[in-house]
Amino acid sequence: MRAIIAVVAAALIAGALWFADSFLAPRFVNSRIERLGEKNLPKIFVRGSTIYCRMKADDFRFPLPPRSRATNMVVSGGFDTVDGSVEARFDGTNTITAGEYQESLAGKVQVGGQVTAQTVQGGLLIKFHYFGDR
Repeated sequence: MRAIIAVVAAALIAGALWFADSFLAPRFVNSRIERLGEKNLPKIFVRGSTIYCRMKADDFRFPLPPRSRATNMVVSGGFDTVDGSVEARFDGTNTITAGEYQESLAGKVQVGGQVTAQTVQGGLLIKFHYFGDR
């Protein structure tokens, strides 16, 4: 019986901490709790084949085109807003068009996000914007 009470208590505490970090902290201290000490936000990085943008209150991510690599990443923004661009470079002849890439993003971009692409020599120039109304 004590084990069950301990598990329930741990779950309630974890849920309360998650709620405080995800909903209360962004509204009252303008950041998620774990990001209070982070500097130089927003920032952009690549993990696998996904572009991640980290902000004080939110994250925005979207997939790169298949068989591409990211270069010339630029990001600016604020608390829960990000604007930026990234070049997706293709090695060899395995390329897709800007239209095909934008069609492949259907249903994969978070609410509040917008990703557009245009063809440049050797790949695509991808521009993105996100406003996470928190």
